[in-house]
Amino acid sequence: MLERLGQRPNTNARVRTPELARRMREEPADMSVYEIPAGILDPRAVTEALDRVLAKDYDTVCGSGHQSYFHSIMRGWDPERYHQMRDFGAIGNSIGYAIGVAAARKNGKVVLFEGDGSLIMHIQELETIRRHGLKLLICIMNDGAYGSEIHKFRQEGMDDSAAIFGRPDFAAIAKGFGLRGATVTDVRQLGELFENYQAQDTAEVWDIHISDQVITPRMRKQLRVGHGVI
Repeated sequence: MLERLGQRPNTNARVRTPELARRMREEPADMSVYEIPAGILDPRAVTEALDRVLAKDYDTVCGSGHQSYFHSIMRGWDPERYHQMRDFGAIGNSIGYAIGVAAARKNGKVVLFEGDGSLIMHIQELETIRRHGLKLLICIMNDGAYGSEIHKFRQEGMDDSAAIFGRPDFAAIAKGFGLRGATVTDVRQLGELFENYQAQDTAEVWDIHISDQVITPRMRKQLRVGHGVI
């Protein structure tokens, strides 16, 4: 096979064109329109704001589930500091990864992107973070439900109430464990919050209230071809 490949003439890439590079640089990754109620954020707008606010020398840890798509389109980050947790799509495990990265780096420059349903599964690890004096930033995309499940239920016209549990007050929970916490309902909060985070030495949880109506392009594609059927 290597011999045959070596005999092929060199060709220019047919996909990675200057026009595609321009579109990736200038166009939003997803331009679908959704109605977002007041006080609830579009997760795509949240991602854009986080991309502007957060320092690019941070390690990023990515949880699984529906929320995992949104921050995957952030640009300019070091790929060697990007830690993706999948584990066959099982949610809830990424906080352990983030603890490990924070313990290894020892610089407070670690951010975990996670969903609300995932964090609930191992919420007690906030005590571990406090006990070991670790500093890391936890950004929770809180849609008040298990995101992947509600979109699959709705696609099939089924009752989605079993996957909805409301919006836990993660800011209050974090403070109960001795950490810092903030509820985010306006992306304009993020700049000051990040400045304050950098100025202190404690882990912090941002409870970011996002809409449960926005469906990622990846999920939309799966639902169209039937891969998202319950």
